[in-house]
Amino acid sequence: MPKELNGWLDEVVKAAKKRKAVIKNRERNLYDIKDSILKKKEKKLNPIIAEFKRSSPSGFKQDRDPLEYAKLMERFGAAALSILTEPLYFSGSYETFEAISRNVKLPLLFKDFVVTEAQVDTAYSIGADAVLLIVKILEYDELCFLYDYIKSYGMVPLVEVENENDLNTANACGAEMIGINARDLNSLTVNVERVAELLKIAPPKSIKVAESGIQERPQIIRLLESGADAFLIGTALMKDPEKIKLFVY
Repeated sequence: MPKELNGWLDEVVKAAKKRKAVIKNRERNLYDIKDSILKKKEKKLNPIIAEFKRSSPSGFKQDRDPLEYAKLMERFGAAALSILTEPLYFSGSYETFEAISRNVKLPLLFKDFVVTEAQVDTAYSIGADAVLLIVKILEYDELCFLYDYIKSYGMVPLVEVENENDLNTANACGAEMIGINARDLNSLTVNVERVAELLKIAPPKSIKVAESGIQERPQIIRLLESGADAFLIGTALMKDPEKIKLFVY
């Protein structure tokens, strides 16, 4: 059973458990998100995972044409795209994810509150290359099981942590790619400095992704110095997609 949760997180997880799998023949190749990040680093570029989201429980709202946005991110050097598929609080959909998957050749991260095998099956079917797993909403055994299940498809699990305990749990499951979230999912407050501190104690061999709260290029430089390998940015790019050029270069 998933962890006991409260508020909007509880609502989202309960709804996620009821979502039926979308099973179909996958239409695109698998694109390696880890390889894409490392290639950007080799070129001395900042690996940006550009996120498409229409809303969030923090109050963010911004709609854009998903295909225009995705193609712009690809054109200006994003390492990957993250696409919200959670419908209740993020206005996401599987249909939007699949539409983007047909139109770009970037690695795609399935960003949702994944608690079931059905969601992983769906992610693969609609073209995902990586799947988010959030330590906060999963028991240890569930996390490790879903981690292995994602890998069985050839996709990459991105394991999201908020604190040192989460980080230890991710390490125990063998996480090779760790997302450190500046946003506390309970209070929805953002603390980018906490990300910088956790980056310093994260396993050196893992690919470390700084998530949330990045608005300006100097924050990227600061997090790079702390050990970040990539940066997942949503709000700033949804508000001003042209910022991708400043962030990458």
